[in-house]
Amino acid sequence: MVSGERRIKRLQRLADGALYLISDNEHYQPEMITPQQMGEVEILGRCEIRIGRVS
Repeated sequence: MVSGERRIKRLQRLADGALYLISDNEHYQPEMITPQQMGEVEILGRCEIRIGRVS
């Protein structure tokens, strides 16, 4: 959740502590969350998918 808005995004943590939020929907541009904005971010869950054979 960013500033009260729920979003489903891929997260990429950058070296400076920022987060890069990436949407699978090409109509939405990636967003940068700076370390100063991290107080506005709450991660509500995690989704993983594995495609293929699991041994």
